Amino acid sequence: MIHHNNRRLRAALITIIVAAVTALAPLGASAQQQAPIRFAIQTWPGVTVKTEVARQILDAMGYPSTLQELSPQFVYQGIRTGDVDVSLGAWMPAHKDMVQPLLDDGVAVKYAANLEGAVQGLAVPSYVYEQGIHSVEDLVANGDAFNHKIYAIGSGAAMTRAFQDAVKDDYMGLGDWSVVPSSVAGMLAQVKRKTGRKEAIVFHGWKPHWMDIAYDIRFLEADPEGRLAGMKTTVYTIVATGWPGDHAQPARFLRQFNVPTDAQSLWIDRYNRQDQPVDEVATTWIRENMDLVGQWVDGVRTPDGTPGIEAVRAHFSD
Repeated sequence: MIHHNNRRLRAALITIIVAAVTALAPLGASAQQQAPIRFAIQTWPGVTVKTEVARQILDAMGYPSTLQELSPQFVYQGIRTGDVDVSLGAWMPAHKDMVQPLLDDGVAVKYAANLEGAVQGLAVPSYVYEQGIHSVEDLVANGDAFNHKIYAIGSGAAMTRAFQDAVKDDYMGLGDWSVVPSSVAGMLAQVKRKTGRKEAIVFHGWKPHWMDIAYDIRFLEADPEGRLAGMKTTVYTIVATGWPGDHAQPARFLRQFNVPTDAQSLWIDRYNRQDQPVDEVATTWIRENMDLVGQWVDGVRTPDGTPGIEAVRAHFSD
Protein backbone atom coordinates (compact mmCIF):
# COMPACT_ATOMS: atom_id res chain seq x y z
CA MET A 1 0.00 0.00 0.00
CA ILE A 2 2.84 2.42 0.89
CA HIS A 3 4.65 1.72 -2.41
CA HIS A 4 1.41 2.16 -4.30
CA ASN A 5 0.79 5.51 -2.64
CA ASN A 6 4.37 6.62 -3.41
CA ARG A 7 3.89 5.83 -7.08
CA ARG A 8 0.66 7.83 -7.13
CA LEU A 9 2.41 10.74 -5.40
CA ARG A 10 5.31 10.69 -7.89
CA ALA A 11 2.85 10.63 -10.80
CA ALA A 12 0.96 13.60 -9.37
CA LEU A 13 4.18 15.57 -8.89
CA ILE A 14 5.29 14.85 -12.45
CA THR A 15 1.91 16.05 -13.74
CA ILE A 16 2.23 19.29 -11.75
CA ILE A 17 5.79 19.91 -12.98
CA VAL A 18 4.88 19.27 -16.62
CA ALA A 19 1.90 21.61 -16.34
CA ALA A 20 4.05 24.33 -14.78
CA VAL A 21 6.74 24.03 -17.45
CA THR A 22 4.10 24.12 -20.18
CA ALA A 23 2.53 27.25 -18.70
CA LEU A 24 5.86 29.02 -18.38
CA ALA A 25 7.20 28.03 -21.80
CA PRO A 26 5.47 30.82 -23.75
CA LEU A 27 6.78 33.40 -21.29
CA GLY A 28 10.30 32.08 -21.65
CA ALA A 29 10.03 32.02 -25.41
CA SER A 30 8.67 35.56 -25.41
CA ALA A 31 11.56 36.79 -23.30
CA GLN A 32 14.06 35.09 -25.57
CA GLN A 33 12.51 36.73 -28.61
CA GLN A 34 13.05 40.23 -27.21
CA ALA A 35 16.63 40.72 -28.31
CA PRO A 36 17.70 44.29 -27.53
CA ILE A 37 17.01 46.87 -30.23
CA ARG A 38 20.41 48.24 -31.23
CA PHE A 39 20.22 52.02 -31.53
CA ALA A 40 23.09 54.19 -32.71
CA ILE A 41 23.22 57.97 -32.46
CA GLN A 42 25.37 60.85 -33.49
CA THR A 43 26.42 62.73 -30.36
CA TRP A 44 24.11 65.68 -30.98
CA PRO A 45 21.72 66.95 -28.29
CA GLY A 46 18.53 66.58 -30.32
CA VAL A 47 18.97 62.99 -31.41
CA THR A 48 20.42 62.09 -28.01
CA VAL A 49 17.27 63.10 -26.13
CA LYS A 50 14.93 61.92 -28.88
CA THR A 51 16.48 58.46 -28.78
CA GLU A 52 16.34 58.38 -24.99
CA VAL A 53 12.63 59.20 -25.10
CA ALA A 54 12.02 56.41 -27.61
CA ARG A 55 14.12 53.92 -25.63
CA GLN A 56 12.33 54.66 -22.35
CA ILE A 57 8.92 54.19 -23.97
CA LEU A 58 10.01 50.96 -25.65
CA ASP A 59 11.52 49.66 -22.42
CA ALA A 60 8.30 50.41 -20.55
CA MET A 61 6.49 48.20 -23.08
CA GLY A 62 8.95 45.35 -22.62
CA TYR A 63 11.28 46.02 -25.54
CA PRO A 64 14.84 46.59 -24.27
CA SER A 65 17.54 48.33 -26.26
CA THR A 66 21.23 49.17 -26.39
CA LEU A 67 22.86 52.40 -27.52
CA GLN A 68 26.07 53.25 -29.34
CA GLU A 69 27.35 56.81 -29.72
CA LEU A 70 29.16 57.15 -33.04
CA SER A 71 30.17 59.72 -35.63
CA PRO A 72 27.60 60.01 -38.45
CA GLN A 73 29.47 57.89 -40.99
CA PHE A 74 29.93 55.07 -38.48
CA VAL A 75 26.24 55.09 -37.57
CA TYR A 76 25.40 54.25 -41.17
CA GLN A 77 28.34 51.90 -41.54
CA GLY A 78 26.99 50.02 -38.52
CA ILE A 79 23.69 49.48 -40.31
CA ARG A 80 25.56 48.17 -43.35
CA THR A 81 27.61 45.71 -41.30
CA GLY A 82 24.61 44.47 -39.31
CA ASP A 83 25.74 45.99 -36.01
CA VAL A 84 23.01 48.65 -35.81
CA ASP A 85 19.24 48.24 -36.14
CA VAL A 86 17.89 51.78 -35.86
CA SER A 87 19.03 55.39 -36.11
CA LEU A 88 16.74 58.36 -35.47
CA GLY A 89 19.14 61.02 -36.78
CA ALA A 90 19.09 60.95 -40.59
CA TRP A 91 18.89 64.62 -41.53
CA MET A 92 17.82 64.77 -45.16
CA PRO A 93 18.97 65.99 -47.59
CA ALA A 94 22.15 66.73 -45.60
CA HIS A 95 22.85 63.02 -45.01
CA LYS A 96 21.86 61.90 -48.49
CA ASP A 97 25.41 61.00 -49.53
CA MET A 98 25.70 58.66 -46.54
CA VAL A 99 22.17 57.25 -46.53
CA GLN A 100 21.39 56.80 -50.23
CA PRO A 101 24.06 54.10 -50.82
CA LEU A 102 22.46 52.02 -48.05
CA LEU A 103 19.04 52.40 -49.64
CA ASP A 104 20.38 51.63 -53.12
CA ASP A 105 22.13 48.49 -51.85
CA GLY A 106 19.00 47.31 -50.06
CA VAL A 107 20.57 47.15 -46.60
CA ALA A 108 18.50 49.95 -45.02
CA VAL A 109 15.03 51.48 -45.22
CA LYS A 110 14.04 55.13 -44.79
CA TYR A 111 11.30 54.02 -42.45
CA ALA A 112 9.51 57.14 -41.19
CA ALA A 113 9.88 60.89 -40.70
CA ASN A 114 10.41 61.54 -36.99
CA LEU A 115 10.88 65.34 -37.24
CA GLU A 116 9.50 67.67 -39.89
CA GLY A 117 9.89 71.42 -40.39
CA ALA A 118 13.54 71.62 -39.40
CA VAL A 119 15.91 74.15 -41.01
CA GLN A 120 19.68 74.22 -41.24
CA GLY A 121 22.49 75.96 -43.07
CA LEU A 122 24.60 79.08 -42.78
CA ALA A 123 23.41 81.45 -40.07
CA VAL A 124 24.43 84.86 -38.78
CA PRO A 125 23.46 87.03 -35.80
CA SER A 126 20.48 89.28 -36.49
CA TYR A 127 22.63 92.42 -36.24
CA VAL A 128 24.76 91.06 -39.10
CA TYR A 129 21.66 90.18 -41.13
CA GLU A 130 20.33 93.70 -40.59
CA GLN A 131 23.56 95.07 -42.06
CA GLY A 132 22.68 93.43 -45.37
CA ILE A 133 24.15 89.92 -45.11
CA HIS A 134 21.20 87.90 -46.40
CA SER A 135 22.78 85.40 -48.78
CA VAL A 136 25.96 83.57 -49.70
CA GLU A 137 26.63 86.28 -52.31
CA ASP A 138 26.48 88.93 -49.58
CA LEU A 139 28.77 86.81 -47.42
CA VAL A 140 31.42 86.48 -50.13
CA ALA A 141 31.27 90.19 -50.92
CA ASN A 142 32.02 91.00 -47.27
CA GLY A 143 34.50 88.23 -46.53
CA ASP A 144 36.97 90.41 -44.65
CA ALA A 145 34.40 91.17 -41.96
CA PHE A 146 34.19 87.44 -41.26
CA ASN A 147 37.94 86.77 -41.58
CA HIS A 148 36.89 84.42 -44.40
CA LYS A 149 35.91 81.78 -41.82
CA ILE A 150 32.87 79.54 -41.51
CA TYR A 151 32.45 78.00 -38.04
CA ALA A 152 31.09 74.47 -38.10
CA ILE A 153 30.63 71.35 -36.00
CA GLY A 154 32.63 68.09 -36.15
CA SER A 155 34.55 67.28 -39.32
CA GLY A 156 32.45 64.14 -39.90
CA ALA A 157 29.16 66.06 -40.00
CA ALA A 158 27.44 66.24 -43.38
CA MET A 159 27.06 70.03 -43.38
CA THR A 160 30.68 70.52 -42.34
CA ARG A 161 31.71 68.43 -45.33
CA ALA A 162 29.36 70.46 -47.53
CA PHE A 163 31.06 73.66 -46.38
CA GLN A 164 34.50 72.15 -46.99
CA ASP A 165 33.48 70.95 -50.45
CA ALA A 166 32.17 74.42 -51.30
CA VAL A 167 35.54 75.94 -50.38
CA LYS A 168 37.40 73.28 -52.35
CA ASP A 169 35.17 73.84 -55.40
CA ASP A 170 35.33 77.63 -55.05
CA TYR A 171 31.54 77.49 -55.05
CA MET A 172 30.11 81.00 -55.36
CA GLY A 173 33.55 82.47 -54.71
CA LEU A 174 34.24 80.73 -51.40
CA GLY A 175 37.63 79.41 -52.52
CA ASP A 176 39.61 81.72 -50.24
CA TRP A 177 37.50 80.90 -47.18
CA SER A 178 38.25 78.26 -44.56
CA VAL A 179 36.05 76.04 -42.44
CA VAL A 180 36.72 75.85 -38.70
CA PRO A 181 35.30 72.53 -37.41
CA SER A 182 34.67 72.04 -33.71
CA SER A 183 32.24 70.40 -31.35
CA VAL A 184 28.75 71.89 -31.13
CA ALA A 185 29.72 73.40 -27.78
CA GLY A 186 32.94 74.77 -29.25
CA MET A 187 31.18 76.36 -32.20
CA LEU A 188 28.51 77.93 -30.01
CA ALA A 189 31.18 79.25 -27.66
CA GLN A 190 32.51 81.19 -30.64
CA VAL A 191 29.01 82.44 -31.40
CA LYS A 192 28.61 83.59 -27.79
CA ARG A 193 31.98 85.36 -27.83
CA LYS A 194 31.39 87.08 -31.18
CA THR A 195 27.83 88.14 -30.42
CA GLY A 196 28.92 89.51 -27.05
CA ARG A 197 31.25 91.84 -28.94
CA LYS A 198 28.80 92.47 -31.81
CA GLU A 199 31.35 91.05 -34.24
CA ALA A 200 30.51 89.35 -37.53
CA ILE A 201 30.36 85.55 -37.56
CA VAL A 202 28.83 82.98 -39.89
CA PHE A 203 28.25 79.48 -38.62
CA HIS A 204 26.30 76.25 -39.03
CA GLY A 205 22.88 76.93 -37.58
CA TRP A 206 19.88 74.66 -37.29
CA LYS A 207 16.56 74.40 -35.57
CA PRO A 208 15.07 72.93 -33.54
CA HIS A 209 17.91 73.77 -31.17
CA TRP A 210 18.43 75.95 -28.15
CA MET A 211 20.72 78.25 -30.16
CA ASP A 212 17.56 79.72 -31.67
CA ILE A 213 16.33 80.46 -28.14
CA ALA A 214 19.60 81.72 -26.64
CA TYR A 215 20.78 83.87 -29.56
CA ASP A 216 18.98 86.20 -31.94
CA ILE A 217 20.04 84.58 -35.22
CA ARG A 218 18.90 84.51 -38.82
CA PHE A 219 19.37 81.89 -41.51
CA LEU A 220 20.80 82.96 -44.85
CA GLU A 221 18.66 82.59 -47.95
CA ALA A 222 18.95 79.37 -49.92
CA ASP A 223 21.84 79.28 -52.39
CA PRO A 224 21.14 78.32 -56.03
CA GLU A 225 22.22 74.67 -55.63
CA GLY A 226 20.85 74.23 -52.11
CA ARG A 227 24.23 73.19 -50.76
CA LEU A 228 24.86 75.63 -47.95
CA ALA A 229 21.92 77.70 -46.76
CA GLY A 230 18.19 77.80 -46.13
CA MET A 231 17.87 74.04 -46.25
CA LYS A 232 14.48 72.70 -45.26
CA THR A 233 15.10 69.44 -43.52
CA THR A 234 13.20 66.33 -42.54
CA VAL A 235 14.78 63.95 -40.05
CA TYR A 236 14.14 60.27 -40.77
CA THR A 237 14.25 57.03 -38.86
CA ILE A 238 16.57 54.64 -40.71
CA VAL A 239 16.27 50.93 -39.98
CA ALA A 240 18.08 47.84 -41.20
CA THR A 241 16.25 46.04 -43.99
CA GLY A 242 14.15 43.21 -42.56
CA TRP A 243 14.16 44.58 -39.04
CA PRO A 244 10.53 45.85 -39.06
CA GLY A 245 9.21 42.47 -40.18
CA ASP A 246 11.00 40.73 -37.34
CA HIS A 247 9.97 43.32 -34.72
CA ALA A 248 6.42 44.28 -35.62
CA GLN A 249 5.44 45.96 -32.34
CA PRO A 250 8.52 48.18 -31.83
CA ALA A 251 8.42 48.94 -35.56
CA ARG A 252 4.83 50.16 -35.28
CA PHE A 253 5.88 52.51 -32.50
CA LEU A 254 8.78 53.87 -34.56
CA ARG A 255 6.49 54.35 -37.57
CA GLN A 256 4.26 56.57 -35.40
CA PHE A 257 7.08 58.35 -33.53
CA ASN A 258 6.92 61.89 -34.95
CA VAL A 259 8.25 64.66 -32.72
CA PRO A 260 6.96 68.26 -32.81
CA THR A 261 9.78 70.76 -33.35
CA ASP A 262 8.89 72.70 -30.21
CA ALA A 263 9.17 69.52 -28.14
CA GLN A 264 12.64 68.80 -29.48
CA SER A 265 13.75 72.39 -28.88
CA LEU A 266 12.59 72.02 -25.27
CA TRP A 267 14.49 68.74 -24.89
CA ILE A 268 17.67 70.29 -26.25
CA ASP A 269 17.35 73.35 -24.03
CA ARG A 270 16.90 71.27 -20.87
CA TYR A 271 19.62 68.78 -21.72
CA ASN A 272 22.24 70.89 -23.46
CA ARG A 273 21.82 74.38 -22.04
CA GLN A 274 20.38 73.67 -18.58
CA ASP A 275 22.63 70.61 -18.24
CA GLN A 276 19.93 68.25 -16.98
CA PRO A 277 20.69 64.51 -17.26
CA VAL A 278 19.29 63.04 -20.45
CA ASP A 279 17.34 60.31 -18.67
CA GLU A 280 15.67 62.87 -16.39
CA VAL A 281 14.78 65.12 -19.33
CA ALA A 282 13.15 62.18 -21.11
CA THR A 283 11.31 60.81 -18.08
CA THR A 284 9.92 64.20 -17.04
CA TRP A 285 8.74 65.01 -20.54
CA ILE A 286 7.06 61.62 -21.02
CA ARG A 287 5.14 62.01 -17.75
CA GLU A 288 4.01 65.51 -18.77
CA ASN A 289 2.95 64.53 -22.30
CA MET A 290 1.16 61.22 -22.01
CA ASP A 291 -1.49 62.22 -24.58
CA LEU A 292 1.12 62.53 -27.34
CA VAL A 293 2.86 59.37 -26.13
CA GLY A 294 -0.50 57.64 -26.42
CA GLN A 295 -0.62 58.55 -30.12
CA TRP A 296 2.86 57.12 -30.63
CA VAL A 297 2.00 53.79 -29.02
CA ASP A 298 -1.50 53.50 -30.48
CA GLY A 299 -2.08 49.87 -31.44
CA VAL A 300 1.27 48.73 -30.05
CA ARG A 301 1.24 45.78 -27.65
CA THR A 302 3.72 44.41 -25.17
CA PRO A 303 5.18 40.91 -25.66
CA ASP A 304 2.37 39.45 -23.52
CA GLY A 305 -0.35 41.29 -25.45
CA THR A 306 -1.04 44.15 -23.06
CA PRO A 307 -1.89 47.45 -24.79
CA GLY A 308 1.27 49.52 -24.90
CA ILE A 309 -0.30 52.62 -23.39
CA GLU A 310 -1.31 50.65 -20.29
CA ALA A 311 2.26 49.48 -19.78
CA VAL A 312 3.64 52.97 -20.35
CA ARG A 313 1.19 54.63 -17.96
CA ALA A 314 1.94 52.04 -15.28
CA HIS A 315 5.69 52.40 -15.72
CA PHE A 316 5.72 56.19 -15.52
CA SER A 317 3.15 56.52 -12.75
CA ASP A 318 5.74 55.79 -10.05
